[in-house]
Amino acid sequence: MAKREIDSAISADLKAASADSFADSIKMLDISEIMPNKDNFYSVSDIELLAEDIERQDLKHNLVVAKDKDSGKYWLISGHRRLEAIKFLINEKRRQSTKVPCIISGEKSQAECRLDLIMLNATQRKYTDKEVMSEYEQLTETLKQLESEGKKLGGRMRDIMAKILNVSKSQVGKIDNIKHNAVPAVEQAVKSGKMSISTANEVARLSPEKQKDIAEKKPDISHKEVKEIQKSSPPPLKNAPAVKSSAAKTDSGKTAPNSEIEHTKPKYAPCTLSESEAEVLMRYIEQLAKIASKDDITVINGIKERLIKA
Repeated sequence: MAKREIDSAISADLKAASADSFADSIKMLDISEIMPNKDNFYSVSDIELLAEDIERQDLKHNLVVAKDKDSGKYWLISGHRRLEAIKFLINEKRRQSTKVPCIISGEKSQAECRLDLIMLNATQRKYTDKEVMSEYEQLTETLKQLESEGKKLGGRMRDIMAKILNVSKSQVGKIDNIKHNAVPAVEQAVKSGKMSISTANEVARLSPEKQKDIAEKKPDISHKEVKEIQKSSPPPLKNAPAVKSSAAKTDSGKTAPNSEIEHTKPKYAPCTLSESEAEVLMRYIEQLAKIASKDDITVINGIKERLIKA
């Protein structure tokens, strides 16, 4: 047999094997076996319109699921609108069969399925900053959970998130700034679609009082207007100024020289936080607690308790 014939035969066998493998991954599942991902934050709208289309020409695209390692049921990765449309037709007595064709994407944990869900949608065109913000929150939690399950991510967190979310690293940096420095009202304005990520990133550089005022009175403020406010407002203080003192008493009752005072004074002076400042600090501490080492977690929890009691 000629070499070309052998190569053609091998190629045909590989194609057949691939086709069989794909066919084996498709299975008819009852809708009761499919668990919609509770972490799905993408819009599930126009169900009745989709239901009419499915009723007219049947389901043209398979659902994508993964078998849950614990329950034996299946997590839904792709097809939330299609599944809801099928359920609608069944409830309306317009469909008899409760089974739908599904592509089985292996056996995975809920965190792995959540990551698949985000990656599947992140490769599509983004419609609003609201969805990007939601993806960021879900992805942050998912990556931490995968790390706790022993999955190695590899690379810097910002680089990984930018790649998965299909956005620039600077966009991830802006969201980081919002999460760590914006008051809750500003973050909520982004989530509700009233403020863009770019504008919220600039608002987060203002004092907590000004942030709250903008979010409550004018959440649709323009990027240019925020820049103007920044020019006329002093930047918020990063650290409280140190307390100065010219002298102190020694054990013998005499006045100590200034050099000794400088050596013993605290690095940071005590300060009183406003309510909005305390809210921002509490949110930052909660984020920090998720990634802190065992040695630091006791100290961080102590700070949280003091903030709660304040």
